[in-house]
Formats: sequence, C-alpha cells, structure tokens
Amino acid sequence: MQARGRGRPKPASDEIQRAAIADVASKFVLDCGYKKTTMKDVAAAAHVSLSTIYRLFPAKPELFGAIVSRHRETIIALPGDYDHLPVYKALMAIFRVNATRSEEQERATLMARLHLESQQFPELRAVLDQHGPTHSRTLLCGWLERQQQKGRIRHVPAPVLAQMLMDIVFGAASLKSGHEPGWPGGEDRATYLESCLSVVAHGIAVAQS
Repeated sequence: MQARGRGRPKPASDEIQRAAIADVASKFVLDCGYKKTTMKDVAAAAHVSLSTIYRLFPAKPELFGAIVSRHRETIIALPGDYDHLPVYKALMAIFRVNATRSEEQERATLMARLHLESQQFPELRAVLDQHGPTHSRTLLCGWLERQQQKGRIRHVPAPVLAQMLMDIVFGAASLKSGHEPGWPGGEDRATYLESCLSVVAHGIAVAQS
C-alpha cells in the first residue's frame, strides 16, 4: 500500500498561472471578441478565483497584453539558444518558417482578431505594439548583437537588420476583417522565406579564413 502524500499540492507559480490564463482568454477573444470577454468568465474557465485574475491582471488591457505576448511566441521563437545552428538555420527556427499548415492557420486567425480588436478599442493599440512588434524587435536585436559579439555575423546596425528581417518575413501584411494576414510568399510561404533568409544569412555571414 502506497503512503499518501502529505499537505496540499504546491500552487503553480504566477508565471505559469499567467500563461495558462492568457491561453484561456485568447480562446474567449477569438470566439466572443474583446468586449464580450469578461474577467469572470476567464476565471471560471481557467479554474482560478476572480481575485487571482485581478491580482495577476489588474486591468483587462493587461490581460489583452498577455494574450499578445503568448501569440508573439508562436511567431518569433525568442529568447532561445541557436548558437549550435548555422545563422541561416537559426533564422529559420527563430521565425518558425517550418510551422505546419494548422499552426499557420491558428496564428493567422488570432493575429487578425488581435489587430481587429485594437482597431475597435484605441486603448489596445499601444498594448498590441508594446507586447507584439516592439518586443519582437527588441528580442531580435539582442540576438543579432550576440551573434556579432561571437563573430558569427558582420557588424551591421542591429536595429536596422532586425527591422529588415521582420519586413521580409511579415511584410505589409493585409489585416482586413475576416481575412487571414496576407504574409509574403502566399501559399508557398515557407519556400519563399527559406530563399530570402538564405540570401540574408550569406550576406551578413563573417567570411571564414
């Protein structure tokens, strides 16, 4: 007969709880929209108390920001350790070029919804930019600077290179209501990006003696 465990289960950390709640909230925003998503409904679906929700997210826009952050992680895989990969393959991994069709569909749908909500609710525009594109560029700049310090790529200004890479990968995506973002490359986006990132990687690579 096995001995019974003692005490209550260790509560999840705030970081784990925030991530789990953001995942639940993202489904509500997709299904109902931001306005109809309530903190009470999210708390019930996430199996946490309403007081926990408000402790972790004092205001609803902060919950929206957490959703954007979780979504950002499905688009640009940073922070991460890619030093064991050639620069070209590291860029492929960072930008998740080889995501499955279902993964592409899921993140495209959520991206369209987040941008639509930010257009309808002006207070969310800064939140979307702060937790999405701005944070992505910051992380990418940091990674590029580390590669320069390691002598893996040429010393091109990291902010310029980061913006150029994001323009190549995401371009001027069309974000009309009810449509997927029109990311560059169309149906054969992976092949298109593979070619583009290969050209960039060869252009910034440090010549080996």
